Amino acid sequence: MKKNIKNSIAFILGFVFIFGTIVPSFAADGGVGLVWIRSPYKGHDDYYIPFPSLQIESKYFFIRELKLGFYLYRDDTEENELTLGIMPGFTMFNPDKTTDYKLSFLDKRKMAADVYLQFVKRYRYGTIGAKAFMDALGNADGFGIDAFYKLPIFINEFTITPGAGLSYLSGDRTEYYYGISRAEALRSGLAAYHADYSITPYVSLEASLLTENGWNIFANAKYSFLSDEIKDSPMIDEEHELILSVGAMMSF
Repeated sequence: MKKNIKNSIAFILGFVFIFGTIVPSFAADGGVGLVWIRSPYKGHDDYYIPFPSLQIESKYFFIRELKLGFYLYRDDTEENELTLGIMPGFTMFNPDKTTDYKLSFLDKRKMAADVYLQFVKRYRYGTIGAKAFMDALGNADGFGIDAFYKLPIFINEFTITPGAGLSYLSGDRTEYYYGISRAEALRSGLAAYHADYSITPYVSLEASLLTENGWNIFANAKYSFLSDEIKDSPMIDEEHELILSVGAMMSF
């Protein structure tokens, strides 16, 4: 079943990319980007993930950097928008990438490919939105809900968008990434830990600059204040989590 889901996702990605680049009515940008993830796990290496950065917009679907989605509803003014899409979840743990001896005996926690349903409402003084998501690959059980507010500020060719939000993870999802089973406790010498649901506030900042020669240079940051349910895990020695992405794109 997992193989079928992966094949379906790959097919959708290929379909959207091909039609987004060969049909003239589509607006498309392409380039490269890099994601940096500062891991909150004890002694864990940070992640540096390069990716092809794409911005493809059509009447029915879109690709925005690492998100792919379809418009289920969008009014003529684009003030109200309902989308169904898929995006990576950047939480992951690899026992081979930690210098903490006890954590090296734990099981791997894999990255999720989150299918999400999102509603966005745009006002004159900002954008509010909410999305519900769950892992299409079945690596992480449970689900999450994210609610946010963003305020775009336009200064000539420069756009800066500060934001804030709350991220809820169900008990199963929190347990997968931060809990320690009895079997893991016996192997590692760590105390077993059962994680319940978690609510994590965060702030974000997005910035983009359109240059005279057509390049769009962007940088995005998300700084999360980890909930007590996560911080109390023996796997964690940070109170915050930081994800930063940077890149550049050119219209084609």
